[in-house]
Amino acid sequence: MLVLKETAEKNGIVFKAVKIESREDAQNAPTPVTTYSLFCDGEYVTNEQMNDKKFLKLING
Repeated sequence: MLVLKETAEKNGIVFKAVKIESREDAQNAPTPVTTYSLFCDGEYVTNEQMNDKKFLKLING
C-alpha cells in the first residue's frame, strides 16, 4: 500500500488507505473482499492488487 500512497502523492492524487484490523471492521466493510479493495470517489473499483503502473493506468483511464 505504501507504493500506491507514494505514487498518488507524486501525481497529485488524493489517496486514503484504511487498514482493517478486526473481524468487526471486516464484517462492516463495504465489500466482501477485505484483503484488498480499491475505491474511487466512494465507488468500488477492484480488488486486484495494484503496482504503481497499474494504479496510474486505472486512474488516468
